[in-house]
Amino acid sequence: MLPIHTRRGLAIALLASLAPLAAQDAERQTHSDDASKPQVSFQVTEPSHQLLQYQLGCLSLLSYVVVSDGQAAVIDPQRDVDQYLDAIAARGAKLRYVVLTHPHADFVAGHTELAQRTGAEILISAKAGAKFAHHAMQDGELVQLGKVQLQMWDTPGHTPNAATFLLQVQGEAGPRYAFTGDTLFIGGIGRPDLLDVPPAELAAQSFTSIQRLKTLPDSTLVLPAHGAGSLCGAHLSAATTSTIGEEKATNPYLLLNSRASFIAKVLSHQPVAPQYFAFNVALNLQGPPLVDRGADLPPRADLAAVKPDAWIVDLRNQTHYSEAHIRGAINVALRGRLDTWTGIVVPFDAPVLLVGSEAEVREGTFRLRRIGFDHLAGWLGDDVDAWRKAGLPVVTSSLIEPKDLYAKMQKGEEPIVIDVRTADEYEDVRIGEIGNIAVTDSARFGKVLAKDQPVVMLCNSAYRSSMAVGLAERQGFTAVGSLDGGLDAWLSAGLPTIGRLAQGAAIRLPQVVTAEAVANAAAGQWTLFDVRAAWQWNDWHVPGAVNVALDELVDTATAAPAGAKIVLLSKDGDQAFAAAGALLAEHPGLDVYVLRGGVAAYYRDVVLRAASSLPGSAPAMPSPTPATTNNPVIKKRSVGC
Repeated sequence: MLPIHTRRGLAIALLASLAPLAAQDAERQTHSDDASKPQVSFQVTEPSHQLLQYQLGCLSLLSYVVVSDGQAAVIDPQRDVDQYLDAIAARGAKLRYVVLTHPHADFVAGHTELAQRTGAEILISAKAGAKFAHHAMQDGELVQLGKVQLQMWDTPGHTPNAATFLLQVQGEAGPRYAFTGDTLFIGGIGRPDLLDVPPAELAAQSFTSIQRLKTLPDSTLVLPAHGAGSLCGAHLSAATTSTIGEEKATNPYLLLNSRASFIAKVLSHQPVAPQYFAFNVALNLQGPPLVDRGADLPPRADLAAVKPDAWIVDLRNQTHYSEAHIRGAINVALRGRLDTWTGIVVPFDAPVLLVGSEAEVREGTFRLRRIGFDHLAGWLGDDVDAWRKAGLPVVTSSLIEPKDLYAKMQKGEEPIVIDVRTADEYEDVRIGEIGNIAVTDSARFGKVLAKDQPVVMLCNSAYRSSMAVGLAERQGFTAVGSLDGGLDAWLSAGLPTIGRLAQGAAIRLPQVVTAEAVANAAAGQWTLFDVRAAWQWNDWHVPGAVNVALDELVDTATAAPAGAKIVLLSKDGDQAFAAAGALLAEHPGLDVYVLRGGVAAYYRDVVLRAASSLPGSAPAMPSPTPATTNNPVIKKRSVGC
């Protein structure tokens, strides 16, 4: 069996779905209904206290509620705060403290909202120089919260005023939890290059802070403010909790004992910093204005008055966008990381118009407030005929199927193909010798490419490539399209790829099997491994499947009988495909399959179809709602960018 740290490292990679062989990026994981709503991802109930961790996938945000003896604290809250207040009220407690580990850059925090609505006191480091009413905490200072204590440590590095709050349970030798904010992540640390301070200077401070955190007991639980996909650091894990001991053993930054090497690593390979970050830091430091609950929708815009250079964000899905959109509108669909990507590609001070149905615009307005887009200029609706009648330039853009593009490439008749993913993603795996201009560097489109020449953009899931279409049109491109389904669809079609991980050869991909094939298979034909969390498997699973934790997958799969046909299952197939890709990278000789559409497809195509031919109705597939226990029980996939 592999050593525990090796197995845990593989599990983190699988959970993060970052295996390039599976073409999964953090953006791909935001395409679910849960991503835009806070979910309880971890919880503990003990006589001395209760802890809830909330995960907001579309911002990769982790926030916390602690309740002890009728008193509560909220740590690093998002701007919409009802879930915290509901949880506190349900436990018969009163909010006493709102804790900010630092003035956040990537979202507008809910500290002033909570303080105004409850009278709670805001705790923040004295070094922050906060402009709102607060308790300025000094290094080492303690506050009492019921039967537990919170102690603040200065841990600068991500910012000069970053802090870690330690929770001490009465009678225990060391801190139970470390709310590390953006100082220490699971698998990473906070980036030092977001402020007007030399990054190397902050990185040196970060080294000192990390050495201090390493002195905590190995059992101390690490509870950061962000998970995988956050732009506040690099290489973040999809796990939402860890321990100091695990991080000391596996976190690449904590393994470095040389200050110079640490600084060099921290300064390398950081993701692009969106332009709205600086605005959010200032807003959080000043104290965000209270949310206007009556402003569910921006005003209806006068279609005839829309200017040619207006910034339009089209919230619809890629298919509707490609069929007809206003030329130059940027397709940042609700299905993904709307908040962050709008902040990346749209100037923060520009008047923004939204396109979509009333429900889509209401949701978009709500979510854009989370990053400070409080004053949207208007709403253009989704009536294509009305746009045309008003004289707006309505255009279509092509969606090319992977097999069609591949056929053209084989004949040498393909258009210019531009991969809009990051350089690292491109080097890891790509569809051929094509161009690479990241969507975050879209200004280069017009400097590098001919605007009248056909261009096809691609990314992993078609989310970024659809964005790139509008960004190119704003620069005057006239024949730009997107690869339908992106690299995910290319891989699902079994088409070849190249990249450094393939060492110059085509990448070994898992095969795909249908639900019907699994249902009709002879006994023993398939070995079914369900890689979902145990509580999801217990709710409902495919008959004959065995639940395998991700950190046990390699050992379990390699222990299967020789020649076994291994089928991996997850909810919709995405997580299983990522796990299969990573598994094949380690053991390319295994015969690995993925159930197309996952457990949901099996239930739909086999269980419901069989029940429809019988009297009565089919049993409902249970909703995964695990009960509260004394242990960390809920582990959702991190969704990030």
